Amino acid sequence: MPIRRNDEKVKSILTAGFQVPADQIAPDSTLDDLGLDSLATVEFALALEKDLGVEISDDEVADLERLDKITALIRRRLQVT
Repeated sequence: MPIRRNDEKVKSILTAGFQVPADQIAPDSTLDDLGLDSLATVEFALALEKDLGVEISDDEVADLERLDKITALIRRRLQVT
């Protein structure tokens, strides 16, 4: 899956699943900036796993916090076969 498609999918998950306005989503946005609390972070991690087919724990998502770091982890995980 191309890099841009992964980033767009993460953005889509946030807009559709968590009602985050698309214009508020930037690579340096934190989950807190986007209004995701701890429960929403768990749900976000599950959505990433389901929609992108990548194993990522809610702890990893919470620790990384920023979207650019989360998408970088996704890219690394998808490169491993």
